[in-house]
Amino acid sequence: MTIRKNEDWGVTVTRPENLVICETDAAASQLATNYFLQQKPIPAIAITRSNLSRALGTTGADIDSQNMQATTFDLIEITFADDSKTGQRVLALGYGVLRKSWWSGEIVAAMNTSFIGDWDCAPRSHPNDGKFDLLTVKSEMKPTQRLIASRRLRLGTHLPHPQISVKQLTSFEADCSAEPNLYVDNRKFVCVNQCKFRLLPDALTLYW
Repeated sequence: MTIRKNEDWGVTVTRPENLVICETDAAASQLATNYFLQQKPIPAIAITRSNLSRALGTTGADIDSQNMQATTFDLIEITFADDSKTGQRVLALGYGVLRKSWWSGEIVAAMNTSFIGDWDCAPRSHPNDGKFDLLTVKSEMKPTQRLIASRRLRLGTHLPHPQISVKQLTSFEADCSAEPNLYVDNRKFVCVNQCKFRLLPDALTLYW
């Protein structure tokens, strides 16, 4: 089920006995990744301070409630390699971003939701719609233009822009010749030289 702003979402259920509480999206990403790499089912997760939950009109789970909203979410599987040439995988709940800097160079973001921090980067993005939104900022975009765009990002009014593009995909392999850093739900991985994004539909259930 696609989750849209200002619409009913989730199913009211009794709080699961095996519910795992995570403080942040990054912690939930790490937990989900560990289970995924061990080929184990991802447990029921509640996130108390979630950036992802902004798409639902809330800030995090009410873990003291005996009745919670259960919502199925897509995940983004990110396969990457660093200078060691060792392949790694991590699951993103909200986003994966490739960049050297916000102010220069190409920026590529695979987004399962619209928000990165306070920025509304992909205003038409909806969780669990079977695709991720790929936002690309061209390397030619000048710092002054980026500053103007950054001021508009809080309201999601930076689009349309000739040097910023957004499209929906289920997989994407990035050009990492500049060896950008990878950020996954606010976790940093340094100097990536290979990176692929792949959508995992209905991969886990979150409780709010």
